[in-house]
Amino acid sequence: MIVVRGKRTGQIDAPALAGLVAPYDGVTVDVGTGDGAFAYHYARAHSRRFVIGLDPVRENMREYSARAARKPERGGLPNVLYAVASIEQVPAELHGIAGELYVNLPWGSLMRGIILGEAAVLDGLASLGREGAVLRAVVNTRIFDDPVPVEARDLPEPTPGYVRGTLVPLYARRGLRIEQARLFDADELRALGTTWTKRLSHRRPPPSVYVEATVGG
Repeated sequence: MIVVRGKRTGQIDAPALAGLVAPYDGVTVDVGTGDGAFAYHYARAHSRRFVIGLDPVRENMREYSARAARKPERGGLPNVLYAVASIEQVPAELHGIAGELYVNLPWGSLMRGIILGEAAVLDGLASLGREGAVLRAVVNTRIFDDPVPVEARDLPEPTPGYVRGTLVPLYARRGLRIEQARLFDADELRALGTTWTKRLSHRRPPPSVYVEATVGG
C-alpha cells in the first residue's frame, strides 16, 4: 500500500500496518480525505483510535501528512496515516480493518457512487469495514443550487426521502444497511472540522444530508 508523508511516498505492507494499529482500540478510515484535515483532527481528538486518511490524489495530503510526521511537540501524531488509493481499488491491506468509516462532502466518482448507489463504490466501502462497522456519510446538497456544477447536473438530489426510497435497497445489496437518513445542520457541519465544512457551515437551510449505515447488514 502506498502511503504519503509530506513530499515523500513509501510502501507499507500488512504486517507493518498491523503493528501500527495494534496498540489502539480501533481503526477509523476517512474515505476521500482530500487535504487530510478531518483525519488529522479526528486522530488528535481520539487518541485511542488509529485513523487512516484515504485519497487517490497524494498531493492533496502533503500538508497534513507532513504535520502528522513531526515530533509530538510540533503537532506530530502517531495515530494517523495517509494512504494513496481510490475507493474503487481499496488496497488489500485495508480490507476489513475499520470499525468506523467517514465520507465527508465527497466529490467526483466517490460522490456519484454514494448518491447513485454504484456497486464499485459501495463494495469498496464495505470492504474496508469489519462486521458491524459504522459508515457515516455527509453529502453536500448545496451543489444542487443554481448554477449546478457540471459534475452534478445528471445526479438526483440526495434528500432523506431519496435515500430511504432509492438507496436503502441498493446499499443493502452491497452489504450496507442504512440505519438513518436526515438533514445535517450547520452546527453539526462545522463540528466536522474539514476545510470544506468551514466554508459551508454558515449557510442555511441545512446544506447537507447525513446517511448512516452498518457494514454487514
